[in-house]
Amino acid sequence: MVSALSDVKGDIALCHRLPVMLETLRSLLREEVLSSPVLPDISPERIVALTELIMPLHNQEWENGCAINVWDIAGIKYNEGRNSAILAWLLNPQGTHGLGVRVIDHLLRVARTKQSGWPDLNDSLTNVSVVNECWPVGSTTERVDIVVDGDSFTLFVEVKIQAREGKEQLARYVKAAEAKRRATGKQYGLVLYLSPIAPVNPPDEVAFITWRDIGGILRGLPKSGFNGAIIQQFAQHIEKF
Repeated sequence: MVSALSDVKGDIALCHRLPVMLETLRSLLREEVLSSPVLPDISPERIVALTELIMPLHNQEWENGCAINVWDIAGIKYNEGRNSAILAWLLNPQGTHGLGVRVIDHLLRVARTKQSGWPDLNDSLTNVSVVNECWPVGSTTERVDIVVDGDSFTLFVEVKIQAREGKEQLARYVKAAEAKRRATGKQYGLVLYLSPIAPVNPPDEVAFITWRDIGGILRGLPKSGFNGAIIQQFAQHIEKF
């Protein structure tokens, strides 16, 4: 009984103190004065006027083919082999895209930001070869999506879109890249893992890049001409991965 009476008295005392505490806190709190929102003119007449202004421009762009994305039409979608082949074409300085070494040069610069110790190789691009779906150094077990060889380097690019890396796959690629580097007398070797998702516990010799990194490279290329148009379309396509 004594305990119950004590609890009641404590509750009464708290009820008396609570208003005082709240009043004290009120002066410490800053009241933010919100400006009155300005509502846009969304009257039916305004909407009709905007539609009449926009639709002719939209129709003109549509008729000019500005909505075309050749890669969507080709149905390459999330197919790793097809997207890898297009990327290999872009990386090849002799590719019919006509951009020379621009794409591989930018990719090597991105790799340099991802991998400490990877040197500046923009002066090693006079003789570059790019092979898609390559079996390096006569290997019958390791097929690399893209292999780029320069004057002083060999670069393996493993392409993933929806799949993940296989068990010890990247470790095997590192060994294959090192074997190829030694066999060809190159000074540098690196494995690039291109995927929307980072690999699990990759070896130190592996650099991780995303499709958004590739999209950023392509976005920075010239946009004029037929080649510029389809390359920007490919950037738009891969940025959905």
